[in-house]
Amino acid sequence: MLAVCALADKVIVGYFPNWLYARWPASNIDFSVYTHIHYAFSILIKGDTPEWTDPSQVDTQLPALVKAAHASNAKVLISVGGWSGCLTFSTMAADPGQRKNFIQWNIDQIKKYGTDGVDIDWEYPGRQGAGCNAFDVANDANNYLVLLKELRTALDGLTGPRKELSFAAHVRPFVTPSGYMTDVSGFANIVDRINIMTYDINGAWNTTTGPNAPFNFEPGYGDADSYVSGIQGWLQAGAPKNKLVPGIAFYGRSATSTVDMSQSDSQYQGQVASKPPHGDSYDAFWQDPYCSKDPGSLSGVWRYGNLRSQGVLTTPTSAAPPWIRKWDKVTQTPWLFNPTDKTFISYDDPQSIGIKIDYALCQGLGGAMVWSVDEDTSSNELLNEVAKIRSG
Repeated sequence: MLAVCALADKVIVGYFPNWLYARWPASNIDFSVYTHIHYAFSILIKGDTPEWTDPSQVDTQLPALVKAAHASNAKVLISVGGWSGCLTFSTMAADPGQRKNFIQWNIDQIKKYGTDGVDIDWEYPGRQGAGCNAFDVANDANNYLVLLKELRTALDGLTGPRKELSFAAHVRPFVTPSGYMTDVSGFANIVDRINIMTYDINGAWNTTTGPNAPFNFEPGYGDADSYVSGIQGWLQAGAPKNKLVPGIAFYGRSATSTVDMSQSDSQYQGQVASKPPHGDSYDAFWQDPYCSKDPGSLSGVWRYGNLRSQGVLTTPTSAAPPWIRKWDKVTQTPWLFNPTDKTFISYDDPQSIGIKIDYALCQGLGGAMVWSVDEDTSSNELLNEVAKIRSG
């Protein structure tokens, strides 16, 4: 009975992008599995007050999401920030008056929409992140802690059920002048969850192909980060197991190799850097409207559901010609290669996700987080594996 109770306490967090519009409505979310939905994103691109890119859409979409979630005893948190929405987090967090305005906006949104808390997605304290973000390596982490403390106090001042507070974090702890933070216990004491972004570890920005979301990394190849190293790094820095929620990618990233990878079992080969090929049918050229320093491009992203529906994968483990599927034993991830145009895709499938969920269970972690809810197949091939975090 104790084991069953422990599993029931685990969360399954899904990020719901607010730019999906009618293509993927909130009614598609499987609330028999998800315990929390993070509505992403409100953005902080000037001053101290977040904003919505499409307020009229939010006024329609968010109430419907909250109603559906609450009907299934799930919770909705507004997620503030994101890759292109963190321009002034650093300057806001450094100033008491600006923090007060930021916090008040979040409180007002909870009161307006009936949401269940706040998720902060500041990418990344102490680092540049997107090319126009303000950052202060000496003070960002400490200022972030002050912001979270003040936000927690404000949330506790609301009437009704307790409001939750979480943040999304880089695969390594916060950057400080002396290196990565070695004690994050102060943060962990304040928040309900730390959601680790254990994906986007390699991509078309590199000079070699490599895994988007490796379970383990192979020393000397690609970036030296992984699902396991990220979890262990945060645990060693003082994050409690029950508050640590690792991320699961429902998408893959593509690149153009400079060699014929069908002749090799290694997923690490030279690639055309910073020029991702066209991804799935939803991919399109995008230029960050808030940062001209970041060059526009295709994303090269392939959602797993589109790998299946667009005929790249005929089954979860079988590729349609000319695509070739291979499995990397170190990173415990599949990869695809098309010899006709030298396109490489690193992604996750039910097999690789099952390995990650097993590890999270064995480590006694707080659950799993998904980016994003819309990228699976209609039959939940990936979500069915994630759901095992609550069933064992």
